[in-house]
Amino acid sequence: MKKNRWLTMAALAAMCTILFSGMVFAAPIKARVSLCNSPTHPQSIGMQVFKKYVETRTKGNIQVGLYYNSQLGGERESVEQVKNGSLEMATASAGPLTTFNRNFMVLDIPFAFDSYEIAWSVLDGPMGQALLNSSEGIGLKGLAYLENGFRHVTNNVRPIGGPADLKGIKIRTMEAPMHMENFKALGANPTPVPWTELYLTMQQKIVDGQENPLANIWEVKMFEVQKYTSLTGHIYDPMPLVANLKWFNKLPKEYQAIVKEGAIMAQNYSRFVNKAREDAIIAKLTAKGMKVNAVSPAGKQQLRAKSQGVVVAKIKASVDKKFVDSWLAAITAVNKDVNAGF
Repeated sequence: MKKNRWLTMAALAAMCTILFSGMVFAAPIKARVSLCNSPTHPQSIGMQVFKKYVETRTKGNIQVGLYYNSQLGGERESVEQVKNGSLEMATASAGPLTTFNRNFMVLDIPFAFDSYEIAWSVLDGPMGQALLNSSEGIGLKGLAYLENGFRHVTNNVRPIGGPADLKGIKIRTMEAPMHMENFKALGANPTPVPWTELYLTMQQKIVDGQENPLANIWEVKMFEVQKYTSLTGHIYDPMPLVANLKWFNKLPKEYQAIVKEGAIMAQNYSRFVNKAREDAIIAKLTAKGMKVNAVSPAGKQQLRAKSQGVVVAKIKASVDKKFVDSWLAAITAVNKDVNAGF
């Protein structure tokens, strides 16, 4: 009996040791995130909120690593890594994402949104969710839209107030086909240049100008190499946060929920930070010697009339027409609600 009792106790002790060691020494889940901007950019600040929330809610069982300033590669390279599973997560502008999922071209429709609120309403609605979900077929889990902001034009030739002012200007764009089509339609000469080469391109005067949201214009010190900032607001440019789908699906259900909640918190906080600081950026750019001009509603309408229809037609040649029409209908519906009663 004694021998059996000792054997039973030894077996129980061994089982407890195995179970306890599994609980204590299980490696945390890595969630490395590639970010193309600095730690103080709105999307990066949003992702800092994500990191804190996810790590706290999972009690450290998910460890989020944020890699700023394209440490792990440019936007296109980072999304490729997420797609093939060598990286867990990344943010990227819509332009580079269109390489993998052409549906994201709808975000490159120029002059589609008249305000941040209208853009957010569409992105946070059924069509915005449908756009994120459409990447699952290529192995990407779309989680949220981190903020980058409306894109504006800077250059060394003249202020931009309408289509005539863009004629002949050689302008750097992202490596995004529809961005190039937009500026071609407006009479400019678009030249695609990677984000990591932007400042050097301006410094060497390879092109006359470039286009970016205000946060980026300030962050890369365009005031050192450009004279004019024109608030064209030609494209609203969110930065979708994507994860490797297999990695995400392997997470416990409760962790999947936490990651999704953290992504929405990051999205909303990055939006708040970006919008709240834009007036201050304009003041700082002016103080640095840049000439900043708003574009009148009439000027924007002229720009829209020259390029939007051309770009939409190009997009419909590559993307399901019903999806594009549904996207445009969603924008029309929000505008109708905003203007109701006027």
